Amino acid sequence: MNVVILHGLYMHGIVMQPLATNLEKHGYKTRLITYNSVAIDTQRIFKRIDRALDENGPNVLVGHSLGGLMIQRYLEDRQHGTDRVSHVVTIGSPLQGASIVSVIEEMGMGAFLGNSPQHGLAIQDNRWNLPQPLGSIAGNFDVGARRLLLGEMEASDGTVTVEETRIEGMTDHIITHFSHTALIYSQVVPNQIDHFIQNNQFQRAS
Repeated sequence: MNVVILHGLYMHGIVMQPLATNLEKHGYKTRLITYNSVAIDTQRIFKRIDRALDENGPNVLVGHSLGGLMIQRYLEDRQHGTDRVSHVVTIGSPLQGASIVSVIEEMGMGAFLGNSPQHGLAIQDNRWNLPQPLGSIAGNFDVGARRLLLGEMEASDGTVTVEETRIEGMTDHIITHFSHTALIYSQVVPNQIDHFIQNNQFQRAS
């Protein structure tokens, strides 16, 4: 099975290589997508995803942070069935938008975000209406800019709150003890992705 992986804000596809390598150990083929996350051209990104899909079998789309939001927009545009894209897994993705974005904009630093707020990072009323099962993985190790900027104690991965990773219509949700960036380097996350693909649910401790 082919897994197509999208990175988050300010990143490059190469940062997702450790996750890809760990998924390959589970027997998956992987393809990494790189895109300009502050000057988003949706059709250019969508065409890259199109080319990365395996025409001979089902595909899985995995996105970290903003990458998960781009996957939702891709599927809403392309309307693939589950025979083409069987599952979606998001990792630390603010599926309801990221409240930290509003703070950055209020500080007059919105230019650093480019057009990413218009592609899902701004707070939104969102739901999952697609046929693909959606698994959302959140982190709750609060190390990052969020506490510095907001000074609050709401459960988060240091960037995105746990609540922001929940969306109506998702199939399953799990919280792991990692920060926003550490999520993509952990051994737990690829294991959970594999379990979700195989069972349509994440693995809970027995």
